[in-house]
Amino acid sequence: MKKIICIFSMVFALASIVKAQTTSSEFYDAGFKKYEGKDYKGAIMDYDRCIEKDPKNADAYYNRGMAKYSLAMDDEAILDYNKSIELKPGVFDVYYNRGLCYFWKKDYNKAITDFNIAISIKSDHGKSYCYRGACYYYQAKDEEAKKDLTMAIGYDQSYAWSYYYRSLVKYAAIDDQGCIDDLTLAIEKNSNEYLFFYQRGLSKYSLKDYNGAMADFNMTIGLKTTYSNAYTWRGTTYFAQAKDDNAITDFNKAIEMNASDAQAYHFRGLSKSYKKDMTGACTDLKKANTLGYAKSKGELEKLGCK
Repeated sequence: MKKIICIFSMVFALASIVKAQTTSSEFYDAGFKKYEGKDYKGAIMDYDRCIEKDPKNADAYYNRGMAKYSLAMDDEAILDYNKSIELKPGVFDVYYNRGLCYFWKKDYNKAITDFNIAISIKSDHGKSYCYRGACYYYQAKDEEAKKDLTMAIGYDQSYAWSYYYRSLVKYAAIDDQGCIDDLTLAIEKNSNEYLFFYQRGLSKYSLKDYNGAMADFNMTIGLKTTYSNAYTWRGTTYFAQAKDDNAITDFNKAIEMNASDAQAYHFRGLSKSYKKDMTGACTDLKKANTLGYAKSKGELEKLGCK
């Protein structure tokens, strides 16, 4: 009888071990399905349970990090990526995605380190070059940025953001036509990104293509009605076309959304001066000057504002 009980106990113990292993796998699979269905909170909960039962599962940490990244929990995602790398180093996706977290946190040096490792593992990955190039751009290393972004496009001509970031490098170099050309290609790849139209509008404005700039700022506002800069620049474009009423309407909207918009105050003040509202003009120009808009001081003197 003791023998039977002993054998039964062993079988029960083995069954429990198998059940525990199966349960860990089930939580992992459930988390993956929820992640694919964009239920990121649910995915995190399942990966929590998976990791409780299998704390050395590097893939579970990575996947939980991806779910956290999708919820803009960058710091928490980095901790999971760190653990995944500790348990299983040398996996391209983990370094690349940790680099993205550092990029959005504006920790460009750490992002570059991760993109360097990612590129050493997969030397033809266009997006790694794209975001390393973007890091260089934000560090004012324009030559390195342009080189990386051109490499990114060479490896992957379908990724719109590579053209966008290269357009920023060209805009900084006062290559407005080059900027426009890159953004036109970006828009061909992705016509739903408001920043592409906005940046192209800025370059068209610089080239005095006011109708083209207006069309792009209209598209920007259509895609993101809360983007105050687009109202400021559309108002500035109206001002350049001597459409002061339209300009003032846009500047009002921009200032309503951003009370520290010095450019909007400056050009609203000029628009008011052309409409003979000198009190309003002086008030706006004084505000712009207080906010640091350099040209406002000269305009205040011209108008004799006290």
